Amino acid sequence: MKARHRTQAGVTLIEMMVALVISMVLAIVVMLVLSAFEGRRRTIGSGADLDQTSSLATFQLDRWIRSAGSGLAQGGSYAYGCRLIAAKSGNQILPAPGALPAPFASVDPGSSGVFRLAPVLILPGQTTPDVSGQPSDVLVVMAAGNRASQVPSPLSEPPAEDHLSTVNLTEFAPNDLLLVADRQPASTGGPADCLVSQASGSLPTTGAGTTLVLGGTGDAYYSANVGTTAITSFTDASVAFDLGGPTNSGGGQAPAFQLIGVGDHNTLYSYDLLRIADGAAQAQAEGVFEMHAVYGVDSTGNSNNQIDQWVGAGAASAYSVAALTDGSADAMGLLKNIRAVRLALILRSSLPEKDIVAPSGLTMFADLPGLAHTRALAAEERHFRYRVVEMTIPVRNNAF
Repeated sequence: MKARHRTQAGVTLIEMMVALVISMVLAIVVMLVLSAFEGRRRTIGSGADLDQTSSLATFQLDRWIRSAGSGLAQGGSYAYGCRLIAAKSGNQILPAPGALPAPFASVDPGSSGVFRLAPVLILPGQTTPDVSGQPSDVLVVMAAGNRASQVPSPLSEPPAEDHLSTVNLTEFAPNDLLLVADRQPASTGGPADCLVSQASGSLPTTGAGTTLVLGGTGDAYYSANVGTTAITSFTDASVAFDLGGPTNSGGGQAPAFQLIGVGDHNTLYSYDLLRIADGAAQAQAEGVFEMHAVYGVDSTGNSNNQIDQWVGAGAASAYSVAALTDGSADAMGLLKNIRAVRLALILRSSLPEKDIVAPSGLTMFADLPGLAHTRALAAEERHFRYRVVEMTIPVRNNAF
């Protein structure tokens, strides 16, 4: 009897190879689709991140600069350009006794540690962010708190060590910070020094009496002597500006005497020169690669309060840091001519792209003759996405 052959079930080698080829093709197609989707997702995400950074950074800068000079404008004719002197808890903080925290450690406001009263100043190229590796501009912005009166209070006699004799006390609140400025010019013809002090924690109600007791509570800014400057050295021609409370409370805001600039990690930072909160720089917005700025000025000397010229802040400019901060009467006049600041922010995505996606250079202020600035991009930098955001912000509270 013949044996019966059984049929073997399975696939042939050729069928298996065909299946493997088809699987590989499908896998490659899927990977290409996923790669394209990921690239598109990254592109959309980078654009959204730049949009968010642009909104946050421009909002903050617009708010700070539009408020620059608030509460100080009435003293522009005699106080702008004065050397700021301040102590906190008995320790001198202005002029700055040492290097400021990063990214402002190399900031030079015209004289070592000396900052002068001005609504806004541009310090060109005074930070070098680690990601960019190129100079980026710094802004100095100063304003009193919004609770403060625009009108300074005259003194009826020279300051005493522990009090000021004022016309009235209606604009002052307990613990408010004060700026004492002398209308009597310095021997050089420029403004005399300005001293930051602080009102006592208890004041007469509804303006009763005219004695403004100095003191403050907690980390007080009151000091009868700061370095070689004594409060009793001011004359009876002095005035007291109410800078507002030391905290954002009581219906008002704290004064803003601050530096603004780009630091490491593509981050926009601010630093409080009065150290109201603490002594560290504060991160404000991520994704900011560099910042550059120019002044809009009324070169006719405040005659019509209109911008008729755009100028840089470099060493060769009439509005250089040296020209604006030498403490002279001429510097005071130049400070009062500043009517706006035009800013250019370079924003950069956080993740690199596989391909080159950026041009060889980014141009700022292209419509301003003599002020156009191009930031060349190296080959490796062109794998990131960039956006240049320009804005013109009026300085509404300058003296006129």
